[in-house]
Amino acid sequence: MIARGLALLALAACGTTGGELVTFDVAAAGPPSAAGAGFAIDNGLGWHVVLDRAVLHVGAIYLNLSVPSSGAQSTSCILPGVYTAQALAGRDVDVLSPLPQAFPAPGSGTDDAARAAEIWLTGGDVNAAIDPTVVADLAGTASRDASTIAFSARITIGNNRLIPTGDPAQPSMHPICKQRIVSPIALDELRPRDGDTLMLRIDPTGWFANVDFTGVAPSAALPDDLSTPTSQNLFSGLRASTSYTFTFIERTSE
Repeated sequence: MIARGLALLALAACGTTGGELVTFDVAAAGPPSAAGAGFAIDNGLGWHVVLDRAVLHVGAIYLNLSVPSSGAQSTSCILPGVYTAQALAGRDVDVLSPLPQAFPAPGSGTDDAARAAEIWLTGGDVNAAIDPTVVADLAGTASRDASTIAFSARITIGNNRLIPTGDPAQPSMHPICKQRIVSPIALDELRPRDGDTLMLRIDPTGWFANVDFTGVAPSAALPDDLSTPTSQNLFSGLRASTSYTFTFIERTSE
């Protein structure tokens, strides 16, 4: 895993800057307003979306000391700057539940303040051409005026999500790893603390912000590629950094 290995090297370098090493738990959940099936979203295109299932696979989380400038990642999938913390044990998150869902292993890093985060939507090597991992499993209904559409979507990220370069001289302009990384997610100098819990909140509202169901069959599985505006905009929404927020929850004393 080339990209992941580079991130680990960057993290190891943090130990030389004076930051104290920390270990912390990791958990994720949907928005506090979620209450299971029936989560309602009204988007700007007039569609009323009701989600009955929404599961997101989070493969890894990284916290970074700096925020990349616009265009700084023209080729690399690694954030510029130094990684201060990481959580490498992924899990499927029920985004319709407001309850914290613990990751299977703790995260680690230093207690330096992080200013950006990234989420890796992958089940293996972030650079692999093929990854069968279903990163999002969705089902629900979308209605507007007198039209009601039952839909489902199982989203994977592989060659089906590649963006054509348009320039044969630059075949690596849009590497697949970029499609798998949500970045940068802004942080307000979030400082990892030993023994606390890194909490990720996932709000699916933004996933559907620009999704137009016009022309979708009344009961349809959305294509798992970029072949239609509906599936394309859903995938873009899934990767919008504003759908993800991080906090540290202080460990309560016993």
